[in-house]
Formats: sequence, C-alpha cells, structure tokens
Amino acid sequence: MELKPLRGWQTGPFHFASALLLLVAVVYSRVLLTQLQQFWIASGIALQSKWEEFFHFAGEDDYYLYVWGCVLSMQIPFWGVGSIFILMDYYGWPKCVSKYKIQPGTNQPVDLSKVIQTAKVVLMNQWLLTFPLLHANYYLKKITNTMPNFLELPTFGRMLIDLVVFLIIDEIGLYYMHRLQHHPKLYASVHKKHHEWHAPIAIVFTYSTPIEYIMTIIPVNIGPMIMNPHIVTLWTWYALVHLRGIKNHSGYDFPWSLWTSAHAHDFHHMTSNSCFGKSLVLDRLHGTDKAFRVHMARKKALEHRVVQTTFRKSE
Repeated sequence: MELKPLRGWQTGPFHFASALLLLVAVVYSRVLLTQLQQFWIASGIALQSKWEEFFHFAGEDDYYLYVWGCVLSMQIPFWGVGSIFILMDYYGWPKCVSKYKIQPGTNQPVDLSKVIQTAKVVLMNQWLLTFPLLHANYYLKKITNTMPNFLELPTFGRMLIDLVVFLIIDEIGLYYMHRLQHHPKLYASVHKKHHEWHAPIAIVFTYSTPIEYIMTIIPVNIGPMIMNPHIVTLWTWYALVHLRGIKNHSGYDFPWSLWTSAHAHDFHHMTSNSCFGKSLVLDRLHGTDKAFRVHMARKKALEHRVVQTTFRKSE
C-alpha cells in the first residue's frame, strides 16, 4: 500500500505530536537513568558492606584470600561443573542432552578407568604446579609491595576493563602458544598427551604434560600481572577461564552457550591442525579455520538433507 504525503493542514499536528513524543522520551530516559544510577549506588553500598563482613570474617588475611581464594575460584567451577559432565557421559542422563553431543556415540558411556587416569594427571597439574606458583606470586607481591588493597571493592567499570584486557591478552597469547605446541619439534613431547582424547570430555581441559600446562597458563596470567586487579576480579577471571575450558572440552554444543561454540575445539581434537584459538578471530585472520568451516558446511548440508528426507516420508 502506497503512503500518501501529509497535506499542509496535517503537518502542524504531526510535528507537534512528534515533538511531544520526543520530549516524553527524553524525560523518561533521564528518569530511568537517574533510577539506574541510584540503584547502582545502593547496590554498590550493599555489596561493599557484605564484602567487608566477609573480609573481617576471613581475618583480613591477604594470604588466605589470595592463595586459597584463587585455588577455590579454580577448583569449585572446574570440579563442580566437570563432575556433572562426567556423570552425564557415564550414565547417559538426562537423555535430552544426547542430541547436543558433537560426536554422537563417543564416550557414551565414557571409559571410567580412562577418566580416573585423566583426573590423576589433572590433579597433579593443579596441586603440584598451580599451588606452588600461586604461593610464589603471593610472596613476590608482598616483597615488591604490589599487593592491591582488598578492603575496597573495585568499581564495575574498573572490573570490566580489567576483564576485557585479560580476555584480549589471553586470546592472542593462547593462539600463538597453542600453535607453537603443535610444532613438530614440540608436539610429541609437549602437546600430544592432551590429544589422546580425540573426542574430549570436560576435565581434559587441564589434562596435559607439565610443560604444556605451564605454557598454557602464561597467557592467562599476563593480564593480571599487568593490571594488578582486585582479588575479586582475579577470582572472577580464574572462574571464567575454567568454565570456558570445561565448556570447550565438554563434547557438547548447547544452543544456550554464553561463549563461542564448542564445535571448534572439538574439531581441533579430531584433526589437530585447525582452530587453535578460543574465539576463532585469529584463526580467521590466519586461515586456520578453513577446514572447520568446510566441515560445518558439510554437516549442515547433511542435516538439511536428513530433514528433507524425513519430511518427504511423512507426507
């Protein structure tokens, strides 16, 4: 239907109504912004109060907050979520998640003896490497007097900036570190162990040789070394890193995933020569995602043909 232009006598009321709507929008947006600011200030005060209570409960001891706080921020998400995936793979329950399996039929049920052997290696890396390194970093901060003030929580803006910096540095560092681990002179002795799982499960995230483990955690920690964040920001970062790693190695691709698809890293374990990054930005830049894109295109085409065939049979 063709819209007719407004006549002369209609333009006055039209402009008046438009101006009135604009005025209402401006006033409402200012009121909304003021309410959001008040809510943010009030919630910040409440959070600061609760944090101070916890800080005093912890004895105001930066050792426990830094070392053991970081340990818990890694262990709780890793083993909490990782154990759920192990149970899903072993018992095949709930049934509804099977349709999200990237490699259907693999690890269904998962080999429990292989899981136990993997868990032993993971625990050794976590406690014989991460734990001493956290102590070393703690005492270095104390000696250099660079331990941040824990009593006052960071602003949301500062926390967000820190996390974005960590994410960018980690993404760049991990991509090139990962490609280095696939160099023929390093792969067999450094990275091959991680690829024993061609169809990975969640806890394979930290299943590696000690050398690879140290190489991998370097990019994760460069950002915190530069920004020297509040301890709550550091806890948040370590938790996010482990949740991301668990998701990428889970073997499942859930549609409600908050991060990039787990398909890419699962494909990396299948082929060992594609998708070295986490977000695939650098893979696209360097062309190391070409095989993955071809694979996904073929998979979608096959799924489309299956749907069409099923539809024709139902007619």
